Amino acid sequence: MFQQWSLRRSVMAGFVLALTSCASPSGDGTNGKDASVRLIPEPPGARCPLGGTAIQTGLDDNGDGELNDSEVRQTSFVCSGGSTHSSGKMSLVKLLPEEGTARCSSGGIAVLSGLDANADGLQNDSEVTSTQYVCNSADGLSGTAYVVKMLPESAGANCPAGGTSVLGGIDVNTDGQLGAPEVTATQYVCQSATSLTGANALIRLDVEPAGANCTQGGTAVKSGLDSNENGILDADEVSNTTFVCNGRTGATGQNGKNALVRLDPEPAGPNCAYGGTAVKSGLDANGDGSLSNLEVQTTQLVCSAANFFRTKWASNPPGTYESGEIANPWVPVGRRVSLYKTSDTSRIKITVSDNLRVGYNSTTGGNGVYSVRMNGSSMGCDAYQYNWNASGSNQNYFQPFANVCLTEQLPKGLYEFDAWAVASGGTSYVGAGTGSNAVLLAEELDGTKPYAFSKVGSETATTSTSFVKANGRDVTFVKQSATTLLKVTLADTLGVAYNQNAVAGTVMVQLDGANTNCYTGQHDAQGANADIRKPFVLTCILPNVSATRHTLQVAFMAMSGTPRLGWARSNPLLLVEEIPSTGLTYSNAGVASGELSGYWAGVGARQILHNVSTSGKTVKFTYSDTFRATLNCNGYWGFFELYIDNQPSGCSNAQYMASGAAQDHHHPVNLTCITPNLTAGTHTFAIWSTTQQWNASSCGSNYFGWNRGQNLLLVEEMP
Repeated sequence: MFQQWSLRRSVMAGFVLALTSCASPSGDGTNGKDASVRLIPEPPGARCPLGGTAIQTGLDDNGDGELNDSEVRQTSFVCSGGSTHSSGKMSLVKLLPEEGTARCSSGGIAVLSGLDANADGLQNDSEVTSTQYVCNSADGLSGTAYVVKMLPESAGANCPAGGTSVLGGIDVNTDGQLGAPEVTATQYVCQSATSLTGANALIRLDVEPAGANCTQGGTAVKSGLDSNENGILDADEVSNTTFVCNGRTGATGQNGKNALVRLDPEPAGPNCAYGGTAVKSGLDANGDGSLSNLEVQTTQLVCSAANFFRTKWASNPPGTYESGEIANPWVPVGRRVSLYKTSDTSRIKITVSDNLRVGYNSTTGGNGVYSVRMNGSSMGCDAYQYNWNASGSNQNYFQPFANVCLTEQLPKGLYEFDAWAVASGGTSYVGAGTGSNAVLLAEELDGTKPYAFSKVGSETATTSTSFVKANGRDVTFVKQSATTLLKVTLADTLGVAYNQNAVAGTVMVQLDGANTNCYTGQHDAQGANADIRKPFVLTCILPNVSATRHTLQVAFMAMSGTPRLGWARSNPLLLVEEIPSTGLTYSNAGVASGELSGYWAGVGARQILHNVSTSGKTVKFTYSDTFRATLNCNGYWGFFELYIDNQPSGCSNAQYMASGAAQDHHHPVNLTCITPNLTAGTHTFAIWSTTQQWNASSCGSNYFGWNRGQNLLLVEEMP
């Protein structure tokens, strides 16, 4: 399978291939023919150790729009991976039309290449380090343009690991674009599965018996990439075998000594851009059974592949993510992340930490939806929010928003997730109060840490003042070790007021039928009857749970009013994960903060110390609590933020409630922060709060931890 490009005075869109450049073609056209370029996949071998692409260039002598074998005049190679770039950045190659200039008097093709310094997948002008030209002949060309268009190709039958589809055809209507009816050829440029996953290089040493390979026996050194990531070099993963043979008595330079092999780790650097193994061999001259540095005769490097796409976890980059006003239809809200899934049996967990307002200026109620899509399609990760107020006053409720979703078991490959929103009744707004760090996080759950879940449960209402079990929402889980922790996550939708005012309810995760401290409350008072139904996430740590079979279920009760759990929620999630008790830090005390007002200050009992193991680590911080902003004020913000070492991190959220009367809303909050590049050593993670507005005014007080079993702070180092 190969691709061809022939420039016929068309406006050909530039395109990018994520490859490492080994060489680039150049040349001048003759005899009035088109310059033509053909790309052919190059398998791993001597020219490209990790495979790549052969770039064949020449002139389209017979004018058929293709570069035939007999027309190829030059071949160069663009290699994947490799060890020439110690920075670990991808190289990009871009082809652009070259109009008539001193370089190509009759036009041609410009081949631009360089390293993707900012890792955004695009070749910016500042990143171009080499430009070569393939030129048309001197007497010009005529005829209808042949246009090429490239589109992303998802992992599937055409490209198991994903890649690019290349569409070509004649521009019949001469609009400079390739329309669907004009497509006459489709080819695929497929990514290498091993290069995508960033597979580690593995070495296996097998005893080689006396025979054709080693007359006196020796060692077979087998190497290859761990494509299935099981930590073992399987037979079908062996890509190279060399032999280190024992000496023959009396032979020159051998002296009957045994051959020895030593494997040394090779750090990332000039020899192996992504690290690997140095295979050192030689004869045991002093007969001590070990290979000393003086006895090393040969050194071979086995290098790990480049990690072109994120594996295990990925999050959107920090930035300002306010959406502006959203009405109907659906619109994307700027949160996007890609993750390469490494196993066919794993699932991907999606975590959202954001802010959502719905029903703006609606006097009759309004709702909005926050949706996370996978590869452009719905994945059942939709959360509806609803506001209604009997006073008939305009509503303007900004509230912290969180959601957690779990995919099915999907084939390994590259998956993209992005967030969308829509409004019905008033307008919606996403991202206010989140500082510079609204989070969309994708994590692969691959079974190395046992987990169990339920996505079953219909809407349930109650007026009972004792806990009653909610429909569905139960999990049976066999805990493997008594020393590990249970991390419990409940993602659902809760409303406590049903045309009521100043009412409250409680939701709890029970263990083996008994109450736990994994519970949260919600309270709404706004001077008039109302109906506020809000998505929420409750995260808890349960220590000291025995290693046996356990049942977890969700129950809820009315403190007053009529709580409703699961409104418009097709997939409520109850997720139980068994996690190690080491390598992380948490606090799960249940302490209310009391009333807090004024400028930024720490919130009592919401601080932990975590010792970062090595410099450069990325940590995930989870804060799960209840929060109420600016008591008895109307139209004022209350803020909270993660502070690291007494400095603001930019990961914050806020509540703003305005509907014409004094406000008093205690709601569950679940803040997730991703903090990269921390230095090794002890760091302080704390929640701070303020009621001070942007204009320096202040009103009321904030409150944390009302009717809350755990004010959870959890720091986990990411792989």
